[in-house]
Amino acid sequence: MGVEYFAVATREVVKTISEKCQVLGKMLEASRVKLHSAQEIAQGSVFSQTPLLQEMNRVFEQLQGSAVDPTMVGGERGKTLFDFVDAETVQSLQQDTLEQTKEVEELLAAHQHAITRIAAIYEFFCTFDKGHAHDVDALVGEHRDLSSIAEEEIKPIEELYDAAVSFFVDMEQCDRFLLQYFTTINDIYPHYEVIFADVQLLFDELRSLRDFYLQFLASYQSVGAELHRRKQYDLKVRQFIEETKAKLAALEHEEIALRSTFCEEHARFLPSTLCPEIQNLPDKFTIVRKISLTKEDVVATQETH
Repeated sequence: MGVEYFAVATREVVKTISEKCQVLGKMLEASRVKLHSAQEIAQGSVFSQTPLLQEMNRVFEQLQGSAVDPTMVGGERGKTLFDFVDAETVQSLQQDTLEQTKEVEELLAAHQHAITRIAAIYEFFCTFDKGHAHDVDALVGEHRDLSSIAEEEIKPIEELYDAAVSFFVDMEQCDRFLLQYFTTINDIYPHYEVIFADVQLLFDELRSLRDFYLQFLASYQSVGAELHRRKQYDLKVRQFIEETKAKLAALEHEEIALRSTFCEEHARFLPSTLCPEIQNLPDKFTIVRKISLTKEDVVATQETH
Protein backbone atom coordinates (compact mmCIF):
# COMPACT_ATOMS: atom_id res chain seq x y z
CA MET A 1 0.00 0.00 0.00
CA GLY A 2 2.87 2.36 0.87
CA VAL A 3 4.61 1.67 -2.41
CA GLU A 4 1.45 2.34 -4.39
CA TYR A 5 0.95 5.60 -2.48
CA PHE A 6 4.48 6.72 -3.36
CA ALA A 7 3.90 5.78 -6.97
CA VAL A 8 0.61 7.71 -7.17
CA ALA A 9 2.10 10.69 -5.36
CA THR A 10 5.09 10.66 -7.68
CA ARG A 11 2.85 10.54 -10.73
CA GLU A 12 0.81 13.51 -9.42
CA VAL A 13 3.86 15.60 -8.61
CA VAL A 14 5.35 14.86 -12.02
CA LYS A 15 2.03 15.71 -13.65
CA THR A 16 1.92 19.01 -11.76
CA ILE A 17 5.47 19.80 -12.86
CA SER A 18 4.53 19.06 -16.47
CA GLU A 19 1.39 21.20 -16.28
CA LYS A 20 3.25 24.13 -14.74
CA CYS A 21 5.82 23.84 -17.49
CA GLN A 22 3.13 23.83 -20.19
CA VAL A 23 1.29 26.80 -18.68
CA LEU A 24 4.50 28.79 -18.37
CA GLY A 25 5.41 27.93 -21.95
CA LYS A 26 2.10 29.30 -23.21
CA MET A 27 2.41 32.44 -21.10
CA LEU A 28 5.97 32.94 -22.32
CA GLU A 29 4.88 32.61 -25.94
CA ALA A 30 2.03 35.10 -25.41
CA SER A 31 4.47 37.57 -23.87
CA ARG A 32 6.85 37.12 -26.79
CA VAL A 33 4.01 37.83 -29.23
CA LYS A 34 3.20 41.02 -27.33
CA LEU A 35 6.83 42.09 -27.39
CA HIS A 36 7.19 41.32 -31.10
CA SER A 37 4.06 43.35 -31.83
CA ALA A 38 5.33 46.28 -29.77
CA GLN A 39 8.75 46.10 -31.43
CA GLU A 40 7.20 46.19 -34.91
CA ILE A 41 5.03 49.17 -34.03
CA ALA A 42 7.96 50.95 -32.39
CA GLN A 43 10.11 50.39 -35.45
CA GLY A 44 7.42 51.66 -37.80
CA SER A 45 6.11 54.60 -35.80
CA VAL A 46 9.11 55.64 -33.69
CA PHE A 47 12.59 54.44 -34.60
CA SER A 48 12.13 54.74 -38.37
CA GLN A 49 11.24 58.41 -37.90
CA THR A 50 14.16 59.44 -35.69
CA PRO A 51 16.19 60.70 -38.73
CA LEU A 52 13.65 63.54 -38.78
CA LEU A 53 15.40 64.99 -35.73
CA GLN A 54 18.64 65.35 -37.69
CA GLU A 55 16.74 66.65 -40.69
CA MET A 56 15.42 69.48 -38.53
CA ASN A 57 18.97 70.32 -37.47
CA ARG A 58 20.07 70.43 -41.11
CA VAL A 59 17.15 72.71 -41.98
CA PHE A 60 18.19 75.03 -39.13
CA GLU A 61 21.75 75.06 -40.47
CA GLN A 62 20.43 76.08 -43.88
CA LEU A 63 18.38 78.87 -42.33
CA GLN A 64 21.36 80.04 -40.28
CA GLY A 65 23.45 80.12 -43.44
CA SER A 66 20.92 82.17 -45.39
CA ALA A 67 21.68 85.88 -44.95
CA VAL A 68 18.78 88.29 -45.24
CA ASP A 69 19.09 91.27 -47.57
CA PRO A 70 19.25 94.36 -45.30
CA THR A 71 16.88 96.20 -47.62
CA MET A 72 14.16 93.74 -46.62
CA VAL A 73 14.51 94.45 -42.89
CA GLY A 74 14.82 98.20 -42.71
CA GLY A 75 18.56 98.24 -43.36
CA GLU A 76 19.42 95.98 -40.43
CA ARG A 77 22.51 93.91 -41.14
CA GLY A 78 23.61 90.48 -39.94
CA LYS A 79 20.20 88.85 -39.91
CA THR A 80 19.61 85.33 -41.22
CA LEU A 81 16.43 83.42 -41.93
CA PHE A 82 16.99 81.60 -38.64
CA ASP A 83 16.14 84.84 -36.83
CA PHE A 84 12.59 84.55 -38.14
CA VAL A 85 11.79 81.03 -36.89
CA ASP A 86 10.54 79.86 -33.50
CA ALA A 87 13.64 77.79 -32.79
CA GLU A 88 12.86 77.45 -29.09
CA THR A 89 9.56 75.70 -29.79
CA VAL A 90 11.15 73.36 -32.32
CA GLN A 91 14.02 72.48 -30.01
CA SER A 92 11.54 71.80 -27.22
CA LEU A 93 9.65 69.45 -29.54
CA GLN A 94 12.89 67.73 -30.48
CA GLN A 95 13.78 67.25 -26.81
CA ASP A 96 10.31 65.88 -26.01
CA THR A 97 10.58 63.50 -28.95
CA LEU A 98 14.01 62.29 -27.86
CA GLU A 99 12.79 61.68 -24.32
CA GLN A 100 9.70 59.82 -25.52
CA THR A 101 11.80 57.73 -27.89
CA LYS A 102 14.15 56.87 -25.05
CA GLU A 103 11.17 55.88 -22.93
CA VAL A 104 10.00 53.54 -25.69
CA GLU A 105 13.47 51.98 -25.78
CA GLU A 106 13.43 51.54 -22.01
CA LEU A 107 9.97 49.95 -22.04
CA LEU A 108 10.99 47.52 -24.76
CA ALA A 109 14.23 46.73 -22.93
CA ALA A 110 12.36 46.05 -19.67
CA HIS A 111 9.87 43.89 -21.57
CA GLN A 112 12.71 41.99 -23.24
CA HIS A 113 14.56 41.54 -19.95
CA ALA A 114 11.46 40.12 -18.28
CA ILE A 115 10.97 37.68 -21.15
CA THR A 116 14.63 36.67 -21.04
CA ARG A 117 14.35 35.87 -17.34
CA ILE A 118 11.05 34.03 -17.82
CA ALA A 119 12.60 32.02 -20.67
CA ALA A 120 15.50 31.06 -18.40
CA ILE A 121 13.08 29.85 -15.73
CA TYR A 122 11.07 28.00 -18.37
CA GLU A 123 14.23 26.27 -19.54
CA PHE A 124 14.85 25.27 -15.94
CA PHE A 125 11.30 23.93 -15.62
CA CYS A 126 11.89 21.78 -18.69
CA THR A 127 15.03 20.19 -17.27
CA PHE A 128 13.04 17.80 -15.07
CA ASP A 129 11.33 16.22 -18.03
CA LYS A 130 14.58 16.11 -19.97
CA GLY A 131 16.40 14.45 -17.10
CA HIS A 132 13.71 12.10 -15.81
CA ALA A 133 11.35 11.44 -18.72
CA HIS A 134 12.54 7.86 -19.18
CA ASP A 135 12.28 6.99 -15.48
CA VAL A 136 8.87 8.65 -15.16
CA ASP A 137 7.48 6.72 -18.09
CA ALA A 138 8.98 3.44 -16.94
CA LEU A 139 8.11 3.71 -13.24
CA VAL A 140 4.90 5.77 -12.94
CA GLY A 141 3.79 6.38 -16.51
CA GLU A 142 0.11 6.51 -17.34
CA HIS A 143 0.33 3.04 -18.87
CA ARG A 144 1.60 1.52 -15.61
CA ASP A 145 -0.63 -0.37 -13.22
CA LEU A 146 0.63 1.09 -9.96
CA SER A 147 -0.84 -1.77 -7.94
CA SER A 148 1.64 -4.22 -9.43
CA ILE A 149 4.99 -2.60 -8.73
CA ALA A 150 7.95 -4.95 -8.46
CA GLU A 151 10.14 -4.97 -5.36
CA GLU A 152 13.16 -3.74 -7.27
CA GLU A 153 11.19 -0.66 -8.44
CA ILE A 154 10.40 0.61 -4.96
CA LYS A 155 13.70 2.37 -4.35
CA PRO A 156 13.83 4.00 -7.84
CA ILE A 157 10.26 5.28 -7.32
CA GLU A 158 11.16 6.71 -3.92
CA GLU A 159 14.21 8.39 -5.43
CA LEU A 160 12.09 9.74 -8.28
CA TYR A 161 9.54 11.02 -5.78
CA ASP A 162 12.23 12.80 -3.77
CA ALA A 163 13.66 14.32 -6.94
CA ALA A 164 10.21 15.44 -8.13
CA VAL A 165 9.26 16.99 -4.80
CA SER A 166 12.63 18.73 -4.54
CA PHE A 167 12.26 20.05 -8.09
CA PHE A 168 8.69 21.16 -7.42
CA VAL A 169 9.87 23.10 -4.36
CA ASP A 170 12.47 24.81 -6.55
CA MET A 171 9.73 25.64 -9.06
CA GLU A 172 7.66 27.23 -6.33
CA GLN A 173 10.67 29.31 -5.34
CA CYS A 174 10.72 30.59 -8.91
CA ASP A 175 7.06 31.60 -8.77
CA ARG A 176 7.74 34.88 -6.98
CA PHE A 177 10.21 35.85 -9.70
CA LEU A 178 7.73 34.86 -12.39
CA LEU A 179 5.09 36.99 -10.70
CA GLN A 180 7.48 39.92 -10.71
CA TYR A 181 8.39 39.51 -14.38
CA PHE A 182 4.82 39.01 -15.59
CA THR A 183 3.69 41.97 -13.50
CA THR A 184 6.36 44.05 -15.22
CA ILE A 185 5.10 42.97 -18.63
CA ASN A 186 1.46 43.57 -17.71
CA ASP A 187 2.34 47.02 -16.39
CA ILE A 188 4.34 47.92 -19.49
CA TYR A 189 2.02 46.70 -22.23
CA PRO A 190 -0.84 49.20 -21.69
CA HIS A 191 1.67 52.07 -21.92
CA TYR A 192 2.70 51.17 -25.46
CA GLU A 193 -0.47 52.41 -27.14
CA VAL A 194 -0.39 55.74 -25.31
CA ILE A 195 3.29 56.46 -25.81
CA PHE A 196 3.25 55.37 -29.46
CA ALA A 197 0.38 57.80 -30.10
CA ASP A 198 2.18 60.60 -28.23
CA VAL A 199 5.42 60.07 -30.13
CA GLN A 200 3.56 59.95 -33.45
CA LEU A 201 1.96 63.32 -32.69
CA LEU A 202 5.38 64.79 -31.91
CA PHE A 203 6.88 63.45 -35.12
CA ASP A 204 3.88 64.70 -37.12
CA GLU A 205 4.35 68.17 -35.68
CA LEU A 206 8.10 68.13 -36.35
CA ARG A 207 7.50 66.94 -39.90
CA SER A 208 5.01 69.74 -40.45
CA LEU A 209 7.51 72.29 -39.13
CA ARG A 210 10.31 70.84 -41.25
CA ASP A 211 8.17 71.10 -44.39
CA PHE A 212 7.11 74.63 -43.46
CA TYR A 213 10.68 75.84 -42.88
CA LEU A 214 11.90 74.20 -46.07
CA GLN A 215 9.15 76.03 -47.92
CA PHE A 216 10.10 79.20 -46.03
CA LEU A 217 13.64 78.80 -47.34
CA ALA A 218 12.42 78.16 -50.88
CA SER A 219 10.00 81.09 -50.71
CA TYR A 220 12.72 83.45 -49.55
CA GLN A 221 14.93 82.32 -52.41
CA SER A 222 12.08 83.30 -54.74
CA VAL A 223 11.69 86.77 -53.24
CA GLY A 224 14.58 88.26 -55.25
CA ALA A 225 13.05 87.27 -58.57
CA GLU A 226 9.64 88.52 -57.44
CA LEU A 227 11.04 91.89 -56.36
CA HIS A 228 12.81 92.21 -59.71
CA ARG A 229 9.55 91.43 -61.52
CA ARG A 230 7.73 94.04 -59.48
CA LYS A 231 10.44 96.59 -60.21
CA GLN A 232 9.97 95.94 -63.91
CA TYR A 233 6.24 96.39 -63.44
CA ASP A 234 6.80 99.73 -61.69
CA LEU A 235 9.05 100.87 -64.55
CA LYS A 236 6.40 99.92 -67.10
CA VAL A 237 3.71 101.73 -65.13
CA ARG A 238 5.82 104.87 -64.76
CA GLN A 239 6.63 104.79 -68.45
CA PHE A 240 2.96 104.36 -69.25
CA ILE A 241 2.07 107.25 -66.93
CA GLU A 242 4.63 109.56 -68.55
CA GLU A 243 3.34 108.64 -71.99
CA THR A 244 -0.23 109.19 -70.82
CA LYS A 245 0.68 112.56 -69.32
CA ALA A 246 2.27 113.59 -72.60
CA LYS A 247 -0.80 112.50 -74.55
CA LEU A 248 -3.09 114.34 -72.13
CA ALA A 249 -0.97 117.47 -72.41
CA ALA A 250 -1.06 117.28 -76.20
CA LEU A 251 -4.81 116.72 -76.22
CA GLU A 252 -5.29 119.59 -73.76
CA HIS A 253 -3.13 121.92 -75.83
CA GLU A 254 -5.03 120.98 -78.97
CA GLU A 255 -8.40 121.40 -77.25
CA ILE A 256 -7.48 124.84 -75.85
CA ALA A 257 -6.45 125.96 -79.33
CA LEU A 258 -9.71 124.73 -80.85
CA ARG A 259 -11.82 126.38 -78.16
CA SER A 260 -9.93 129.65 -78.52
CA THR A 261 -10.45 129.62 -82.26
CA PHE A 262 -14.14 128.95 -81.80
CA CYS A 263 -14.56 131.72 -79.23
CA GLU A 264 -12.65 134.24 -81.35
CA GLU A 265 -14.96 133.49 -84.22
CA HIS A 266 -18.33 133.18 -82.45
CA ALA A 267 -18.27 134.21 -78.79
CA ARG A 268 -18.72 137.95 -79.39
CA PHE A 269 -21.97 137.28 -81.18
CA LEU A 270 -23.44 135.21 -78.37
CA PRO A 271 -25.11 136.76 -75.30
CA SER A 272 -23.15 136.08 -72.10
CA THR A 273 -26.16 134.41 -70.56
CA LEU A 274 -26.53 132.03 -73.45
CA CYS A 275 -24.40 128.95 -72.85
CA PRO A 276 -21.82 130.72 -70.67
CA GLU A 277 -19.79 127.48 -70.37
CA ILE A 278 -18.74 128.01 -73.97
CA GLN A 279 -15.93 130.11 -72.50
CA ASN A 280 -14.67 127.30 -70.25
CA LEU A 281 -11.26 125.75 -70.71
CA PRO A 282 -11.04 121.95 -70.89
CA ASP A 283 -10.83 120.02 -67.60
CA LYS A 284 -7.41 119.11 -66.34
CA PHE A 285 -6.59 115.53 -65.32
CA THR A 286 -4.08 114.48 -62.70
CA ILE A 287 -2.74 110.96 -62.21
CA VAL A 288 -2.48 110.29 -58.48
CA ARG A 289 -0.53 107.42 -56.91
CA LYS A 290 -2.48 105.53 -54.25
CA ILE A 291 -0.68 103.26 -51.77
CA SER A 292 -2.34 99.85 -51.85
CA LEU A 293 -3.19 98.16 -48.57
CA THR A 294 -2.02 94.65 -47.71
CA LYS A 295 -4.61 91.96 -47.10
CA GLU A 296 -3.96 92.27 -43.37
CA ASP A 297 -4.51 96.06 -43.52
CA VAL A 298 -7.77 95.57 -45.39
CA VAL A 299 -9.03 93.10 -42.76
CA ALA A 300 -7.99 95.43 -39.93
CA THR A 301 -9.73 98.37 -41.62
CA GLN A 302 -12.92 96.37 -42.06
CA GLU A 303 -12.87 95.31 -38.40
CA THR A 304 -12.68 98.92 -37.20
CA HIS A 305 -15.83 99.92 -39.11
